[in-house]
Amino acid sequence: MYLCLALLGLFPFIPWPVQALLLAACITATGLSLAERFAAFVWPRRADGARRLERDSGFAHRPISEKDDRLAAGDEFAQALWRAHQMRTIPQGGFRIALPHTNLKQADPRGLRYGLLLLLVVGLVASRGQIIPRLVSAFDSGAGAAASIDAWIDPPAYTGLPLQSLALNDGGVIPVPAGSTLNLRVHGAPRAPGLTAGPNSAPRFTGDRGEYSSNAVIRHDAQVRVRVGGHAIGKWQLHAVPDAPPHIAFDGPPTRTERDAVKFAFKADDDYGVASVRVIMTPHNRLGAALSSDLPIAPGKSVSQTSFVDLTAHAYAGLLVDARLEARDAVGQAAISKTITFRLPMRVFTDPLARALIEQRQNLATSDAAGRRRFTAALDALAVAPELFYEGRENIYLAVRNAFWGVKIGKTAPEFHRVEDLLWQTAVALERGGLLNAAEELRKLQAQITAALASGAPQEVIDELLKRYNQAMQRYMQALQNAPPAPGQQPPMSADTKVLSEDDIQTMMKAIQQLAESGNREQAAQMLALLQNMLENMRMAQAGQGGKGGQGQQGNKQLNDAIQKFGDMMGKQRMLMDKTFRQRQGQGDPKDGGAQGLAKQQAELEQQLNEAMKGLDPKLAQKLQDAGKAMGDAKGALGKNDLDNAGNSQKKALEALRQGAGELAREALKQQGQRAQGNSKDDPLGRGGSPFGNSQVKIPGPSDLAKAREILKELRRRAGEMGRPQQERDYIDRLLKAF
Repeated sequence: MYLCLALLGLFPFIPWPVQALLLAACITATGLSLAERFAAFVWPRRADGARRLERDSGFAHRPISEKDDRLAAGDEFAQALWRAHQMRTIPQGGFRIALPHTNLKQADPRGLRYGLLLLLVVGLVASRGQIIPRLVSAFDSGAGAAASIDAWIDPPAYTGLPLQSLALNDGGVIPVPAGSTLNLRVHGAPRAPGLTAGPNSAPRFTGDRGEYSSNAVIRHDAQVRVRVGGHAIGKWQLHAVPDAPPHIAFDGPPTRTERDAVKFAFKADDDYGVASVRVIMTPHNRLGAALSSDLPIAPGKSVSQTSFVDLTAHAYAGLLVDARLEARDAVGQAAISKTITFRLPMRVFTDPLARALIEQRQNLATSDAAGRRRFTAALDALAVAPELFYEGRENIYLAVRNAFWGVKIGKTAPEFHRVEDLLWQTAVALERGGLLNAAEELRKLQAQITAALASGAPQEVIDELLKRYNQAMQRYMQALQNAPPAPGQQPPMSADTKVLSEDDIQTMMKAIQQLAESGNREQAAQMLALLQNMLENMRMAQAGQGGKGGQGQQGNKQLNDAIQKFGDMMGKQRMLMDKTFRQRQGQGDPKDGGAQGLAKQQAELEQQLNEAMKGLDPKLAQKLQDAGKAMGDAKGALGKNDLDNAGNSQKKALEALRQGAGELAREALKQQGQRAQGNSKDDPLGRGGSPFGNSQVKIPGPSDLAKAREILKELRRRAGEMGRPQQERDYIDRLLKAF
C-alpha cells in the first residue's frame, strides 16, 4: 500500500512527519508479518521433496521416496526379489510439479488483495517515466529537493588566481591549489546539512532559518559531498595540486660595475610567483661565515632580472667567493642555484691608514683564534706614537684602540662583527667624497620601489618613492661630476661612445611613473632596473666630449608634445563613445543635449585633431587622417540621430588614433635612440639598439597608457556607485586589485 501511494505521487502533498509515520507503520507491519509467518519455518529435506513430487505426479506406493529403502533382514532370494520390486515400481516418466498451495483465501476471505493489485497497476500506469524517482521519494524526506547550494573555491592569496565557481554538474576531477578554501552556502534547507571532505578537516554547517554555511581547507585529494535529509545536493571530486618549489639560475657570471657594485643577472620561475631572491656567498677555500644579501625583484611567475649590490663595505671585498642564489616562493619553499666563483670588487682607498685598516678587517673576518692574535698585534702597531701620527685625528686613534680591545676581550662572532663595522666606518671617514653614499642610496631606493610595486602599495606611496629616487639621482649625478677619476679610469670617450642626456633619463622616469599609474607595475619595475643598470655603468663626459647629446632636441620635443595631445584626444573620444552608447540605451545624460549635443562635441574633437596634425610629417599623419574621416562620419550620423552607425564610426576613430599615436611614439623613440647612440648600434650597456626600442623591457606607447588610465578611472568611478549589485562591485574590486 505504501509503494502504491508513492507511485501515485501523493507523498509530495503529505507532510514529512506524516510520511515518516506511514513509513514506520509499513516497516513495522511488514516485519511483524514476516516474523509470524516464518516462526514455524523449517528448511525442506530430501524426503519432503520426494513426497511432494510423488503427490503432484500421482504416483502410488511411494516409488521415489522408497528408492533408498533397505530390507532389515532376509536371504539372498528375498534381497533379489526386493530389488526387482524397486525396478518395477520406479516410473519412467510422467513427473510434474503443481503450483504452490497458499492459504491466501483463508487469510483474505474478502479478496482485498485484488484491490491492492489493481491499485498497484494504476500506480505503475500513472507514474510511467517517473517510477524510480517516485519510489525514491517514498524513503526521502524531500528536504534536499527544496535546498540549493552555492559552492566556490578561494585559492590562497599568494597564487593570484581568481575565484573558481563549482557547478552542480561538474564531472571528473577538479584541480585546485593545495590550501584553497572550499566555501559552501546552502539555501532553503530545513535543517543543517551534512558535509564530508575526505581526509580534509570538514567543519559542521552553521546557521539557521534555512541559511547555512561552511568552509573547508582543501589540503588533500577528496570527494566532497553535501547532503540534506539524506539527499545529496552537491558532490565534487577535488584534486589538491601541491605548490611546486621555485627554480633559479645565474644568467651569466657576476660582473663589476663602474661604481664597484656587483651586477647579478639571474632567471627564476615558480608556478605562482617568486617571492624573494637572495645571494649567499662564502670565501673560496678560506674560513669565514656565509654572507647573504637580498636582491630586489619584480613580481611575476617568471623573473629575468638584473640587480646591483654594493658589497665593498663587506669584509670579503677583494676576495674570491663562492656565490649561489636562493629563491623562495610565498609558502617558504626554497631553491638553490649552482655555485659560481668570482672575486668581489673592493673600494680603492687612497689614504695609507685606511688601506691598512681595511686589510686588517679582511684578515679578522677570515681567521681563527691565531689569526685574531695577529690582528691585535697589527692594530697595536698601528697605534704607536699617537702624538706623532694621530695629531688632530684623536677620533681615529680612539677607534683603532677600541677595535684592538674589542677583539682582545671579545669571545663571540657578533662582537667581532661590530669591530669589522667600526673599522669600515673609520676607513670611510678617512676618505673624502660622497659618490659611494649617493650610489648606495640609489640602490636602496630602487629596492624599496621594486618591493612596493610587487606588494601592491598605493599609488601615492609609489609616487613619493619615485620622487625621492629622482632627487637621489640628481645628487648622484652631481657627485659623479665632482668625483676625481679613480685609478684605472677608462680613457676619454671616443666618437662612438654612447651618450645619455639628462632629458633621456627624465623621459625614462616619466615612463616609469606612467606605467605604475596605469597598473602595469611589472613593466615599471623592469624599466626601473634598466635605468639603474644605466646609472651603474655611467661616467660623466668631459667638456667637449659627447656632443651628440643635444642634437634633435627640438624635433623630438615636437613629437612628444603631439603624442601627449593625441593621448588626451583618445581619452575624450572614448568618453564620447561611452556617452553615445548610453544614449542608444536610453540612459543618456540630459546635460549632453541628446544626439545633437554629442554631434557638437564630436565636431569640436575633430577640429582639435586637425589643429594638432599641422606641422607633422604626412607619412606619420596617415592614420590620424583616417581618424579625422571617421570622426566626420560619426558627427554626421549623430546629426541624423543614427546612434548605431555613430558608435561604429567612433570606434574606428579611436582605433585610428591609437595606431597614429603609436607611429608617432615609435618615431620619437627612434630619434631619441639615435641621439643617445651617435653612430653606434649599441646602447650604453653594450646591448643592441637604443635603451628604449630594442631592450627586453617592452614600453607601452602613449595610446596604451591612455587607454589603461581611462579604464582604471572608469573602474574607480563604478566602484563608488553604491547602487550597483554587490556581485558586480566585488568583481570591480578584484579588477582594481589587479591594477
